[in-house]
Amino acid sequence: LTLWMSSGGTKSVLHCDDAENFLMLLAGKKRVMLVHQDQAHNMYADIAIAKSTSPVHQDAVDLVNFPRFANVTWFSGELGPGDTLYIPHTFWHQVNSEGRNLAANVWWGHKEVDWQWWRPWDEREYNPQRFGIKGATPFDTMKARSPAQVPCTPLSERKSFSSVRFMDETHWKGYIRKRSQQPRPRPKKGEL
Repeated sequence: LTLWMSSGGTKSVLHCDDAENFLMLLAGKKRVMLVHQDQAHNMYADIAIAKSTSPVHQDAVDLVNFPRFANVTWFSGELGPGDTLYIPHTFWHQVNSEGRNLAANVWWGHKEVDWQWWRPWDEREYNPQRFGIKGATPFDTMKARSPAQVPCTPLSERKSFSSVRFMDETHWKGYIRKRSQQPRPRPKKGEL
């Protein structure tokens, strides 16, 4: 959980996060740009200095130096107080804050499912900077490995949400790595 406070005029770089994400605006206004994972190649993510970012300044794109950016298809939207936006795993996004605002992000993973479809340590397959490059596994192909539905386990009536323990990113990735390395039966064709 992250709390974002701004007096306005702030913006993020175009980037992606390796978790599911809710962006909740509590006060103020934000504009958001969203781009599918497989557009990473057109956003020059593979040459960015910081991992999981794009070197292209999306508010003033230099099409001479970044001509493939002209091929990027994106969605955009505006959030107001009380709005929540779901940002899928590794979906590229950029956020502009207008005026004074307050927002919160909640990132999460599915404890029993995520380790089945993505392997963050295997850059031959899972590399958000290389999604969309010819020969790379398309993101939607990887994501299709997860079940169509994931059961939700509600908290018992004796437990409150305040007793839920959050796991930091380092522990989460360690958990996924450990789970994915456990022996499991080979799936039949068409199964996970």
